[in-house]
Amino acid sequence: MRRTILFLALVTVSVAQDKLILSAAPPPSKAKQTGCAVQDLYVIAWSTHNPAERHKAMLEWLDKSVCSSDDYVIIWNALPEWAGTSDSPLLRAKIMEKSK
Repeated sequence: MRRTILFLALVTVSVAQDKLILSAAPPPSKAKQTGCAVQDLYVIAWSTHNPAERHKAMLEWLDKSVCSSDDYVIIWNALPEWAGTSDSPLLRAKIMEKSK
């Protein structure tokens, strides 16, 4: 019984080995990133503690990102929590402008 289980485990590993990622290098990225990664804005919000720097970084992110309307709704609703004291009419206007 133990030999059968060991044999099946070895066969499974040998078959799956072709599908395993053996490199620690990140996958190649696209040359031009035109998508929207709301997670990046979240990271900016929680890792930048100075409100002025956070405001500037969020504005830069909004300038370079192209998102869907649904993504802008998510950003709009989470902005009080994410931006905190750096939430401003300028950030809100940028989101409204880009969501059209």
